[in-house]
Amino acid sequence: MFSIVFGAMQLGGAAPFFGAVAQAQVAAKLVYDVIDAKPKVEINPNGTKFDPTKYTGEIKFTDVNFKYPSRPDLHVLKNFSAVFEAGKTTALVGPSGSGKSTIIQLIERFYNPESGFIHVDSTKIDEFDLRNFRQSVGYVGQEPVLFNMSIKENMKLSKPDATD
Repeated sequence: MFSIVFGAMQLGGAAPFFGAVAQAQVAAKLVYDVIDAKPKVEINPNGTKFDPTKYTGEIKFTDVNFKYPSRPDLHVLKNFSAVFEAGKTTALVGPSGSGKSTIIQLIERFYNPESGFIHVDSTKIDEFDLRNFRQSVGYVGQEPVLFNMSIKENMKLSKPDATD
């Protein structure tokens, strides 16, 4: 009898934590869903190696259409065409939501356009080995996250072999 009463008291004391266990299970499932998700952007390890010495770096968008997968009702880019000339500074200007960051994300191949083409010089961007290409592309966002250290040390976090 003593064991039953004592066990019931302990179970009653643990009851408030059952909700947290249930929340942890739901959170874990969401994390595993992300881990198990297959990316829509293929890595293509057998793709063309991007050698910055062989390309001028001209980027050309031709009739690119894009909607974010999480917001399929919002057309971010519609028949967007532009040429970003090699060796020239180009500014993307526009109100929030006009597609400036989306253009950069498409160049870095975080997403694929729904239609249209993106070329670096004359090579379609999806023909490159993705990892190799991303190692050759640099981008500093409008609101970069910096750690409490020098800019040099922050940059070496993403590219440890970077020279001064």
